[in-house]
Amino acid sequence: MLNHLHDYLVIQSRDDKFSGSVLLAKDGKSIFEFSSGFANKERNISNGIDTKFNLGSANKMFTGVAIAQLVEAGKLGFQDFVGKYLPDYPKQVVREQVTIHHLLTHTSGLGSFIDIKFRDEFLAARSKLINITDVVNLFKNRPLSYPIGELHYSSDGYEVLGAIIESVSGKNYYEYVREHIYKIANMPDTDSYEIDPHNPRSDIAIGYTHRDPKTDRMLDDERFDNFGLNPFKGTASGSGYSTCPDLLNFTQALLTHKLLSPEMTELAITPKVKEGSKGNQTKYQGYGFQIFDIDGITRIGHPGRFAGVNTRIDMYPELGYTVIVLANCDPPAAFDVAEKATELIVMVK
Repeated sequence: MLNHLHDYLVIQSRDDKFSGSVLLAKDGKSIFEFSSGFANKERNISNGIDTKFNLGSANKMFTGVAIAQLVEAGKLGFQDFVGKYLPDYPKQVVREQVTIHHLLTHTSGLGSFIDIKFRDEFLAARSKLINITDVVNLFKNRPLSYPIGELHYSSDGYEVLGAIIESVSGKNYYEYVREHIYKIANMPDTDSYEIDPHNPRSDIAIGYTHRDPKTDRMLDDERFDNFGLNPFKGTASGSGYSTCPDLLNFTQALLTHKLLSPEMTELAITPKVKEGSKGNQTKYQGYGFQIFDIDGITRIGHPGRFAGVNTRIDMYPELGYTVIVLANCDPPAAFDVAEKATELIVMVK
């Protein structure tokens, strides 16, 4: 299996279809690591297994765990309405009819502040979005995008969850996840950063995309850095940074109940809303996690995708495998690699 995966990655990298890092673990121990491409082309810095990659939406898992921790501490409930914790939220329908369960499962009716229809507003404000309040202020006066109860992927919902975490815990979102998730799970290289596009950190992977930031057109023969397209700083809905080893530590801390009790862990990763089926895979939303049934095998995790950002963190609890793919190129690079790993894992089960 490992030789097949290595050969596949060599070909994908050679054909400019993958740039990033891959880690495959069995029973919590790394059994395969691979890196290719450049973290910073201008400085000639190669990607490595310890390179920090933008996670895209994958850090919704951290927000989901944070909410579950606060439920377990008796500070909030999954069926509580938003207004109980954010009484000044301007939209009455959100205050009085949207629950934390709705926010976690993408059934709140809220949209996503980075959607194409809000692109100009987001890009104009992006350099000023440095905390959760800044992001929530961007969309809080908008009407609901969908009926409450219908499943529509929502980054706005996770920003509201971030605001609730701050209200209930008395800490800002970043302080809370550092103390209650990253520290406990031994994730020293995970955080959200304010990235200066003129002098980016040397330890992060710059995202390279075919999308022209000036015209929004995809140009197959050119690559651009994605600084002008991505959020300025990671938030409760995405765009934090992490490494393959840190994410392995997170998955193990979750599955060995260092972050949540066994009962609460099971609740968080149990399917809540069915999203749909494709081929042999049926997809569900949990509380910060996506759950797939693949011919009777369970896969748990969360992906991330954006221009120059593509991630997959997949756990197979019954089989003991964990697959982490972090890419600094356009989708579906990481998805293709993770699906190849899924195919190989299912073959050897």
